[in-house]
Amino acid sequence: MRPKTVVDANLQRAGARWRRLRLLQHISTLGVAVCAILMLVAWALVRGWDVPPWFVRLSFVGLGLATLVAWGGIALAVSRNTPGRPLLAARLERDHAPLQDRLNTVVHLEKPARRDATVRSFYQRILQQTHAILARSTPETNLSTARPMAHFWVLLLVIVATIWVYDHYSPWKQYMAAYRERLHAKMEPPPNPDPVVELALPTNNVAEQKQPWGEVRITEPARDLAVTKVDVVPLQIEAAATDPLEKVAWTSTINGRSELTNNLPAPAEPRFAVYKPLVYLDEMRLTDWDVITYYARANTDKLNAFASEVYFLEVRPFREDILKMPGGEDGQAYQCLNELTALISQQQHIIRQTHQHVQNPPPQPQLEAQDRLKLAEAEGDLGQSVNHLYAKMATEMENKPIGEALDQLAKAENELGQATGALKKNTFPEAQNRERSALAELVAARKMFQKAVSENPSAFEEPKEEPEQATAQDQTALQEIAEYRNQAKAAQDLLDKTLQKERDIAEKARTQSRTNYTRLAAEQKQLQNALEQFCQQNPSAFRDAEPQLESAKEKMSKTAEALAKRNSSARTNAQDAVKSLEQLQSALQQKSADQQLADAHKLKQMLDRQIQTMQQCQNAAEGLPAETMQSTASQAKQTLQELKKAAENQPTRDAFSPELRNALGQTNIANANSKLTQLQQAPETEQRKQAAGEAAKELAKVSDAFDKSLPDALRMAQKSDSLKPGADEGLELGLGQLESLIKQLEKQKQGQDQAKQGREALFNLQTGMREQYGSNERGNQILVRLEHALKQNQPPDVGNLKKLMDELQRFSVEMKSDVAKKEEKTEVTNIDPSRLPPAYRGRIQKYFEKLSEK
Repeated sequence: MRPKTVVDANLQRAGARWRRLRLLQHISTLGVAVCAILMLVAWALVRGWDVPPWFVRLSFVGLGLATLVAWGGIALAVSRNTPGRPLLAARLERDHAPLQDRLNTVVHLEKPARRDATVRSFYQRILQQTHAILARSTPETNLSTARPMAHFWVLLLVIVATIWVYDHYSPWKQYMAAYRERLHAKMEPPPNPDPVVELALPTNNVAEQKQPWGEVRITEPARDLAVTKVDVVPLQIEAAATDPLEKVAWTSTINGRSELTNNLPAPAEPRFAVYKPLVYLDEMRLTDWDVITYYARANTDKLNAFASEVYFLEVRPFREDILKMPGGEDGQAYQCLNELTALISQQQHIIRQTHQHVQNPPPQPQLEAQDRLKLAEAEGDLGQSVNHLYAKMATEMENKPIGEALDQLAKAENELGQATGALKKNTFPEAQNRERSALAELVAARKMFQKAVSENPSAFEEPKEEPEQATAQDQTALQEIAEYRNQAKAAQDLLDKTLQKERDIAEKARTQSRTNYTRLAAEQKQLQNALEQFCQQNPSAFRDAEPQLESAKEKMSKTAEALAKRNSSARTNAQDAVKSLEQLQSALQQKSADQQLADAHKLKQMLDRQIQTMQQCQNAAEGLPAETMQSTASQAKQTLQELKKAAENQPTRDAFSPELRNALGQTNIANANSKLTQLQQAPETEQRKQAAGEAAKELAKVSDAFDKSLPDALRMAQKSDSLKPGADEGLELGLGQLESLIKQLEKQKQGQDQAKQGREALFNLQTGMREQYGSNERGNQILVRLEHALKQNQPPDVGNLKKLMDELQRFSVEMKSDVAKKEEKTEVTNIDPSRLPPAYRGRIQKYFEKLSEK
């Protein structure tokens, strides 16, 4: 290779590296500028940028095109702005000592060597030497990368910040919601002006201006449904608008996950469309207890958007499988599943109300704020209900494998709290996201609970306990509850004092000179020793907050060490110790509140057992042994006292309504203790039975007050059975399940659950028919034929099922018509003559006198 070529190759390599670094630096600067513009646009969108959506989209497109043009300009400028050969040679000489300034000399003599032969001879010898050195070892091009890499890391940080802003605040969604509200406000007719005496006639014939209008509805089934995973759900979606419809779709999401849009065909008519899609649930790979949220939406060619109400499909196991749970309908597992289902239904209702509020907000700000606060109040009540259900499950199902279900309930409570706060702050996009997340966590809790029951049925069996055994267990539980309350209070008091002293140390470390650090180190060490000594004496006091406790100890130890060494980091360490203690205090308060609420429910459970024991004594022929009743009465007194503390003291005071505190007032407690004392002192069997009955009545008042003081959502859940259809829903539900079975058979789908589906439909039809129309011979005959058709060994005949379904539908319509006719009665109005005017009374009196003469 020629010497000249080797020199040029090394200089070109150095120039290429320089261009790459410069390109990285300038492109990073461009990226930072683009991200800054995107952040500015996001801020404008969140603040309610009053421009149409097409302008925003055009702005994004323009920004993208400008970015591409700027990138191309930067690349072109860098490629044409390579530094001169002397500068590149100097950089190579600096990083490659063997050259000893030869490369600089060669570059410097390039032009003179062309004109002067003497210079050329020197130039050739130096060039040969340079070539030999470069051939032996290639010099490194160690150009500085500090500035380009600094620009690059700044770009990465800005990109992460921009992505977080767009993901957390959802500026486009907030902008579109505000834009729709402004559009809706413009569409609202102006308020009626004050009446004007004279109106001028128009000078010409002006056509009536049309206000843009649109609506989309789901008219079938138009309500929430409880379905099985093999059902077929027929939908009917109707859309109408004054402007031509451009797009109609229905959107669904499973358990609050990402939405799935199901586009519908273009409407045949421009301003009206009706769709009847069929939803085959077996094709959606659903599992029991999944919840499908769905609604319809439509867009016009003028960018107007409309949405229907939100509805829910809840996938449930077949009822025959639910009844196989330990204890059946009266078991704890069934009752817990029922309460979970009722709370999920309540959350669905709140989601629907929030959706309606966003789509059609009240026109007046005062009414809007009032409705929004009502939604927040309902969400807060549901959060408290979830907290109580968590405590109740932890108490009633202690030592049972429900840990995962409880974890999901705790997450649901947190999401409900976040949703409540977002509603109060009027940030609806955040509130709706939190509401859906809360629904997903509640659904997950129910699925985890059902899984635990299915996989461990023996763990949920409810063995019958003898009164003596229950009494011994309750005595131990009472002692543990009292010890925990006292220990929690002592730990909280210690933490309050420790945190206050730690704040004082941090303030002194910040304001005083380092000469005082030695004294502060001694105070810090003494404070840490006091906390550790308390932990050794009360090892279970911080068992629910051990990670926070260890972190606090570590930060306090580092603070003491830094103060002893008089390090400048002592101030920062002291502040970290304060924050760590604050986190420990918060965690301990939350865990203590949860545990004491669970203890309150345990006391209620013990109170109910004591009432049951007293009722057994009252109803038994020989009563119960005197020792058993004396022990039960003594424990009932302790239970009332502990329950009174829970109702009147924090952290559980606010978890109950005043009704429980009133029931545990001094007068009521005195009456109950008096009856319990009489029970303890009753010498004879009959006296003991009578005293047990009277004491049970007094305790029952407290038990009823406890139930009534629970949050509204949980009380409603306990009063109803959400796992079975209502009295007026069974017939309609059975018809829907029968129709689903027919559509499955028409599609020639065979499955092992079709037999269960048929039995479920028959059961609901029989129940609904009996509850609505009583024992009807015609209806019973149809159901007998249906039962025979479903019990065949081979798949049922589709034609026969259709015929039976038509007969059932006609029968239902005819029966409803007959019932309506029977309920129509002629109303007889009795007129009080004394209330009539005197002149009118006289006329009526004369009229009746003439009638009597005839």
